[in-house]
Amino acid sequence: MAAAHASPQRSAEERVDAGAGALLGTLLGDAIGAPYEGAAATSPAKARQRAERALANAPLRYTDDTQLALALGEHLRDHPLVEHDALAEDILAVLEPWRGYGGGMLALVDEWRRGRPTEEAATAIFPDGSFGNGAAMRIAPVGVRWADEPWRLGDVAARSASLTHAHPLGVDAAVAQATAVGVAAARGRFGADEVAYVAQRAQQRLLGELLRTARSLLSDHEADADDAVVTVAEILGTDVAAQHSVPTAIWAAAAAGDVAEAVTLALALGGDVDTIAAMAGAIRGAADGAATVPGDWLAAVEEPDRVRALGEALARDALAGDASP
Repeated sequence: MAAAHASPQRSAEERVDAGAGALLGTLLGDAIGAPYEGAAATSPAKARQRAERALANAPLRYTDDTQLALALGEHLRDHPLVEHDALAEDILAVLEPWRGYGGGMLALVDEWRRGRPTEEAATAIFPDGSFGNGAAMRIAPVGVRWADEPWRLGDVAARSASLTHAHPLGVDAAVAQATAVGVAAARGRFGADEVAYVAQRAQQRLLGELLRTARSLLSDHEADADDAVVTVAEILGTDVAAQHSVPTAIWAAAAAGDVAEAVTLALALGGDVDTIAAMAGAIRGAADGAATVPGDWLAAVEEPDRVRALGEALARDALAGDASP
């Protein structure tokens, strides 16, 4: 079924480039943002200096954000609708704790290793489910794979999220991030109208309100970028709670003109910098394509060719329109 948000002007070649852009944007935001995790908010000009300092220390390693995005993306090649037990096995097969995994995630994978069923393990650590941004940070592959079928996209994103983040806000924020990537890939743009589209699809009232606020704050960036960064950080938040960091990343993607600016704005916002930058980079990369990514940035990060190839493959799967395993 054709999606209402699809753009008939976007060629198959552009869509494949968008898939690569989404995953490369994840990688760049993650690897360049990682050295500044927990940093205070600053001006966009000083954030550009942060990016330059990070790039000067190449090669830059990615964190759990990209590792889990790669695991999910590779899982989708064989299981396009997501199968919890298989995805848990895929994560266990690649997980490297030194990449910065949080204590909650490491405790969860220990439950998997002990044989606890995945449906029970999701609430074993957090009885109400986690509303952290860990499900949203890895979700870009779902947005690429299901960009043409927004309702299916939402279902698959929710299934992916609930494996590890069962709280309604954790799930809904991951769906919002996947939707943002999907609409950016389909339309070839991401601005105020696309933010409004994502907000309309939010199921949790708090998330919907914050996404609408993110849209309203876009005009502040046009008026004064420095003040806008401070305002966004204060109003939307930059911590690991998904209902804060996802709207913030969506704002950065919509306010930016390209992937580099989206990542730089995330560096300026501070807080959970690598994850916000990864999510903003994914959306902007989907909108603009891999061709717009700075070559010197790609040369500075780990495994760009692998990441590009996976994004392209997922986009081709989407164009083929076959969801059979």
